[in-house]
Amino acid sequence: MSIPSGIPDTVAAPSNAERVWLEFLAALRSLAPEAQAAFVLHEVFETSYVDIAELIGQPEDVCRAHVERARIHAWTLRPRPAGDREEASRS
Repeated sequence: MSIPSGIPDTVAAPSNAERVWLEFLAALRSLAPEAQAAFVLHEVFETSYVDIAELIGQPEDVCRAHVERARIHAWTLRPRPAGDREEASRS
């Protein structure tokens, strides 16, 4: 079977930006939907906790907790440059 013309026969490796984006999405998907929404609304769109609470239908303090847990989660899963990973594995 031959590959139709115009379609590459190999798939290019993702760029660094694509790899980081995919890792971010994977980390985000591992959170509960409410935590995903609260994190993106607060960190990306700078939405206040009062407004987030109204949008997702949860108390303000719960929204703050969602964002804080998401930050911690994102921090622990963040991609690191190769040199940092090598140092961490030696520790």
